[in-house]
Amino acid sequence: MTVDALTDREGKQANTSQEKEMMLSCKSFPPNDDSKYSKLPPTGSAHTRVREEAVEQAILSQSVKNAPGPDKLSFDTRWLLWKWDKERIARLTKVAIRMGRHPSLWKQASGVVIHKPGNDDYT
Repeated sequence: MTVDALTDREGKQANTSQEKEMMLSCKSFPPNDDSKYSKLPPTGSAHTRVREEAVEQAILSQSVKNAPGPDKLSFDTRWLLWKWDKERIARLTKVAIRMGRHPSLWKQASGVVIHKPGNDDYT
């Protein structure tokens, strides 16, 4: 199957697979302005609201059908880790929120554009 050129809102076209991948990647995952993350945010109280129940709900709300992301952990793996050591995972989440620092893998995602029959406009 061949997909025609993609055109962004500014009228720029992507014709090759590499150009299309770059266009979709930039639109879906805009570059990060690292300068605004160089300092720790002021200490707040959001981390005090992190409870095991909230972390568990966040884990359970993920689809079991999703493919693993860059961390290569499937839903089943996350669920087994949660059942094995809830307290440690809740503490990790709380500390990450308190310090405003998160593992780099938590900031990565993989996306796939799936052609849908009858939809020829992917702008």
